Amino acid sequence: MKSNSLVVVAMACMLCTTSWSAASAQSSSSLVGTWKVTSYSALYLDTNETVRTMGEHPTGYLQYSPGGHMVVFLAAENRRPPTGPAPTDAEAAGFFRTIIGAYAGTYSLEGNKVVHHVVSSWTPEWNGGDQIRYFEISGKNLTIKTAAAKGAISGRQVVTTLTFEKIE
Repeated sequence: MKSNSLVVVAMACMLCTTSWSAASAQSSSSLVGTWKVTSYSALYLDTNETVRTMGEHPTGYLQYSPGGHMVVFLAAENRRPPTGPAPTDAEAAGFFRTIIGAYAGTYSLEGNKVVHHVVSSWTPEWNGGDQIRYFEISGKNLTIKTAAAKGAISGRQVVTTLTFEKIE
């Protein structure tokens, strides 16, 4: 009788593990691909104000590989080239401030949370760290939200939401 109980418990554990692995693999395979950004908004928690600091049509891509690597480059709409052969200090600062994100590394999934393990970034303090994002996929659309954090420029607590369309 005890050995039958152990077999049932072992099979239940295997079923749970298999179900979790299948759900994780399905979530991962849904995320894999190239995503084009369609919107970016910032919600300031102190005033509940939502702003589109990068314009109505930001540009860029987010890509997840099946092997666990990721790369992202996102920028504000209508960025203009420098007026001369090299940007002035003011132009270079403007270029930096109009990048939403530019980094590469690996990623891991935990339910609806994707953790970007940053190897190289436009902002050096992110190198070697993790960027945690919460995602939802609906058809060909991906919505990613950040956890509340202090805004780099505003210094205020903010949650950003990005939407993407799968293109590949």
